[in-house]
Amino acid sequence: METTNRFRVEKLRQAVSVVLVDGRRLDGDVFLAEHARVRNTPEEPIDLLNDEDDFFPFFLNEQEVLLIAKAHVSRVETFSAEREGLAEMPEGSMGVEITLVDGTAISGFVPLEKRGEQTRLLDYLNRYSKRFIPVFWGDQVCLLNRSLIASVCQLT
Repeated sequence: METTNRFRVEKLRQAVSVVLVDGRRLDGDVFLAEHARVRNTPEEPIDLLNDEDDFFPFFLNEQEVLLIAKAHVSRVETFSAEREGLAEMPEGSMGVEITLVDGTAISGFVPLEKRGEQTRLLDYLNRYSKRFIPVFWGDQVCLLNRSLIASVCQLT
């Protein structure tokens, strides 16, 4: 039994809402690593969704686990640990309204990276290569499937 515990990977549980492309909303939990692969902080849902795996385990309750295909996830809504307690977005963020192919509109802020003199939303969207894009509002984050974005409007 001690050998089994030695190989056990500790995970953190986080509540999320998953909205599938067919419109179904699933409320449950994902399990995240104590340390993200690319930084020394706990993994967040965006890390899980943007890794190379095509499926992820989703816990509806203690007895029911679904293996969900990331390609069929429209969006994931949760709270952002790194944004907890912040009232407004840091400098360089841009207000946007993103409309998905199903007509759903999501408003919030995308965290643009400053490059040179200007940061253009078009450049950010064209260079963003990950599967899910974060949109923040308050301490909440909506992770949108980039392949399901129909249009983006910059808010002033």
